[in-house]
Amino acid sequence: MQVLALDTATPFLVLGLPTHERVLRLDRRHAERLFGELEDFLAWAGTSLEELEGIAVGQGPGSYTGLRIGIAAGLGLARGLGVPLVGVDTLAGVAGRYRGTVTVAHATRNGYAYAATYRVDDTVQTLAPPRKQRLEELEPASLDEPPSGRVLARLGVERLRRGEWGVEPLYL
Repeated sequence: MQVLALDTATPFLVLGLPTHERVLRLDRRHAERLFGELEDFLAWAGTSLEELEGIAVGQGPGSYTGLRIGIAAGLGLARGLGVPLVGVDTLAGVAGRYRGTVTVAHATRNGYAYAATYRVDDTVQTLAPPRKQRLEELEPASLDEPPSGRVLARLGVERLRRGEWGVEPLYL
């Protein structure tokens, strides 16, 4: 199943297909660069928009503006292409870069972080969902790392196959 993942919840623009990914640090320029980068990414991956069977958007945790950009872009693409849209956990996309039991976190501006714990093997299973806690109380394996576009796309495929549509953003 060819699912396009896009995540703008962090300072990184993450684009992914189950077999390809691109991660770019854009800080606050997601809106300016998203569609140009998306066109370049799909051309590089040898995939056309018409081949897409679904869109998976990172639903955070992330900034309000960052999430709004990614979710709006994903919704527009999904509606325009007539394919389903699903939200995927940004932190699960980070955890998918590892194996075993892993805690990953994204820091907020006020000394807190959203952290979650996962078991990662062939799949990413949530052991403790994203929760807000003091950064100083955490010892995450990963802090503020971008998610994997391939992992986000695979998570999107799993959700679509289970018929779990929809997006529930988690704002920092």
